[in-house]
Formats: sequence, structure tokens, C-alpha cells
Amino acid sequence: MKRYKFAIVILTIICLHTNLFADIAPNPVKAKSISPKDQTSIRMESEKIIIDLYNDSSVVKCLFNMKNLGEHEKLQIGFPEMSFYHYRIKSIADEVSRFKVKENGKAIKFDFSDLLRYDKEYRKKVESYQIKEEWYFWNSEFQKGESKTIEVEYSLPFGMLYKSNKRFFTYLLSTGANWKGTIGKAEIIINLKDIVMDSITSQKPTNYEISDNQFIWTFWDFEPSADNDIKVIYNSDKILYKGKKPIPPVFMVNEEIEKDFEFDNISPNDIASIEVIKNPEKNNKNHISTNGIVKIYTKEFVVKKLEKMIKANTKKKIILPEFDEFKENYCLVINDNEVDISQIINIEKKSIDKIEIINSKDKINKILIELKK
Repeated sequence: MKRYKFAIVILTIICLHTNLFADIAPNPVKAKSISPKDQTSIRMESEKIIIDLYNDSSVVKCLFNMKNLGEHEKLQIGFPEMSFYHYRIKSIADEVSRFKVKENGKAIKFDFSDLLRYDKEYRKKVESYQIKEEWYFWNSEFQKGESKTIEVEYSLPFGMLYKSNKRFFTYLLSTGANWKGTIGKAEIIINLKDIVMDSITSQKPTNYEISDNQFIWTFWDFEPSADNDIKVIYNSDKILYKGKKPIPPVFMVNEEIEKDFEFDNISPNDIASIEVIKNPEKNNKNHISTNGIVKIYTKEFVVKKLEKMIKANTKKKIILPEFDEFKENYCLVINDNEVDISQIINIEKKSIDKIEIINSKDKINKILIELKK
């Protein structure tokens, strides 16, 4: 009976811890820097961290340039990786390997260490749900004065604040404090992928630069501390990814590009024709990279262009009426085919061989255009 009661007590404690972990303690997702296990003569000359931050995950690539300032040294290098225990979602991060490490371009075999399982202080934190992490360890060797590059690539699901719509990403530079001396240079670049800039609610430290959809931090010759740790918090309400935003077409009015064009600015009664070009690469004099071109021509523009063509190709004087009256009293014939007057916009002056004007009192007047063959 005592054994039975003891089992009930243990089960109750486990349930309490589970509820505490799931409901009260948010799972802290922390992406960290590499650190040596023991005191070392190896210095981190520089590091460059590139983070692709998605709404639901992150993919991190690290490049560390290391140099041995002492004698020949063998050491074990550790990298902490936060594990997800209370939930897991399929995300972009699942498409890449969870963790990879290379030294001088060569893949390195790594493993989890059992040493921390017997560390009382560490186990106390684990059992109280203060931390939930594992460490990747691998053996390394530096010759005297040797320089070496270490590449680390890994992925994480998003960090979620408790009872909040906000999500976060953290990169801890402070774990690099145990290397020899200072870190020469650190550059951290966060690329916002399917996250819009105005979804970011906070970012620290404050010495960042913004370039397009990037946050960039740069540190020089510094001893890393918690003050240098990177943290970005963003609001997932604003960033439900619905695919790439469509690129609007370019609007051209009377062969001039109109930025921020609105149809309200032009009366429908003034429009002679609208032409849509779906593949502008084939007919794009201005070399515009677009998702199409919409060409709009006004009635006044069409009539004036026709007048210029007539003046350049015949001595007969003619004053054309306005567009609507012209359509009632004239017809336009190009190479024996009667076409709408708006088709004049597609004809270049140098392609015209002959223009003839035929006036008629009883019938509709004709403007005959022959094109060069």
C-alpha cells in the first residue's frame, strides 16, 4: 500500500511539472554560439551569423574564424541546441538538416555528451524546467599558430511568448565569452523572409542597421556578454503568410510611365484605347522588370499622332476634328484593311510608305495608309 501511495505521489508531481511546463513556462528557443568546454588558447578572430527568419521557424548559418594563440592543443567544442518538448510543428526548418558542423570544409562527427547528466546544478535547472537543452560536442585539434574555420548550420521552430500572439528569435553571443581574449569582429544578419517589417515589435541591442528586409548588428573587438545577445520579437497576427505578394503592372499613359497611377485620375471618356502586355520582355523599350505593362492612350494623343503622320507624308492640308467626331466622319484603312483609329498608335513614322486622304461629300472620308514591305 505504501508503495502504491508513493507511486501516486510521484505521478502527481510529474503531472504538476507537465502542466507547469506547458501552461506557465514558455519553451525558450535560443540559438547560441559555439563555446569551448575548458580553458583554451584558441581565439575567435571573427564570426558571421546569417539567420533566415520565417514566421514559423528559422534557419541559421554560422561561420567562425578561429586561431590558436598558444601551443598545440586538443579540445572539445560544444554547441547548445534548444529542443522542443511540449509541441512541434512541421515548418520550413524541417526541410534542412537540424544540425551540421564542418571544420575547414570537412564534415565533423558530433554527439551529445553525458557529462551534464551528472552535473548537480545543471540537473537542478532541468528538473525545475528552467532549461531544456542538449549540447552537441565534437573533438577538435589545433596546431601551434593554426587558423581554422568552423561552420555550423541548424534550424529551430519559432519561440512563443506565454499567453501572447508574439513570437521571438534569440541568438546568444554571450556563450562565446570563454574563448581566448576578445572576439575580433561579429556580424549578425537577420533576413526577414515571410515577415513584414512592421510586424517587428522590438529588437535589441540598439546598435543595428536596417537594409531592405534585414537587421544587421556589427561588434568589434569585444568581450561578449548578455548585453550583446540578439533578440527579435514579432507579432504573428500581421504575418500570416499567403504566398508572394503580386507585383503590380507598370502603367504607361501616352507612352509615359505613370508612378502610383490611379484610374480615378483619368476620365473614361478621354480614353481611346487600353493595351495590356503580359510579357513585357518581348516589347519593352524601357527595359522595365515588371509583371506586365498596361498602356493607356487618350483620344487627344491619338488624333495628334495621326495629324503629325499626315503632315510628314503629304502636302495636303487637313485639320482633323476631335476623336469622337473623327470616328463618325472618317475611316482609317491600313494596307487595304479598315481598322479602328486607335490602331495608329502601333505605327511608326519610318514604316509609312504613303498616306492618301480621300474626301467625300456623300460618304465617309477615308485616310489610306500603306506601310513599307
